[in-house]
Amino acid sequence: YVQSLAQHRSRSEEMELKIAMENSKSVQSRDTNLADIPFGPVFHPSVEEFSQDPLKYIEAIRPLAEKYGICKIVPPAGWDPPFALDVDSDKTFSTKDQSIHRLQEGISFGDGKDYTIKGYQK
Repeated sequence: YVQSLAQHRSRSEEMELKIAMENSKSVQSRDTNLADIPFGPVFHPSVEEFSQDPLKYIEAIRPLAEKYGICKIVPPAGWDPPFALDVDSDKTFSTKDQSIHRLQEGISFGDGKDYTIKGYQK
């Protein structure tokens, strides 16, 4: 089965897959002590900072958060975000069939199905 999939890949995809497979089999030594890795910053915005426009707040803290690659934002107590999803919409979204156990065989995620919100909830 893996061989038949290989026939549909380009040479560069084949090489990348081969390298990835070899790298996944090798034991990687880690010289970094996990205790030496700094935690990402945690932000506690006020109701005023966060309620008007959360995305504006996120943009304001972005320069600091980017230095860590991650951050945590704890919304203010009582913050109740507006529900912004139109559940009656006929727009569809695509899913992926994520068979994680198949990745080690070099098989990528397959396409799932297209759903509307109501169709997905069933």
